[in-house]
Amino acid sequence: MSLVNEDRFGSRVAICALTGGREIKSGPRTITPTAVWAGEPAAFHKLNAGVGACDPSWSPDGKRIAVTSADGLWIFPAQSSVGTLAVEAKIPVGEPTEYTYRAFTHAKWSPDGLLVALLVSNGGTTWVEVFDATSGRLFYTSPPEAYAFAWGNTARDLKVGTLDVRLPLYRPSRR
Repeated sequence: MSLVNEDRFGSRVAICALTGGREIKSGPRTITPTAVWAGEPAAFHKLNAGVGACDPSWSPDGKRIAVTSADGLWIFPAQSSVGTLAVEAKIPVGEPTEYTYRAFTHAKWSPDGLLVALLVSNGGTTWVEVFDATSGRLFYTSPPEAYAFAWGNTARDLKVGTLDVRLPLYRPSRR
């Protein structure tokens, strides 16, 4: 196994590593065989996020882990191997499926733990999308050609490339 990336919260670690399997071709996309494990150094559990799971990110309170995979954005309780597919990485409606796909990477929680931002790629460009961590509802989409982002001090401050974005105040929808 070879480490790809990791995230830490206190003594807990979430790691993404190559599994040693073969790359998977899905249309024009090649999916690297990775998986995510999380827990204390003495007791890790594998997160059931499916093919290409990677980019683990602990929530600010350490109670949840966001993970991207070929399926989309997953949210896991910290102590569980079973999570929820919060956002599917579906091909956009009306797009020619032989030329495009939708892939998620680099999930990062907002400072208040309500939102998760990530990079989205379709094979031609990359942009940032922000989702409600509970409902999966899309909250913000950046302009294309955005290849990096970082949260500021609040959930309203997002730096997308060189652009400083001031997001509207987020109010979670009631179920």
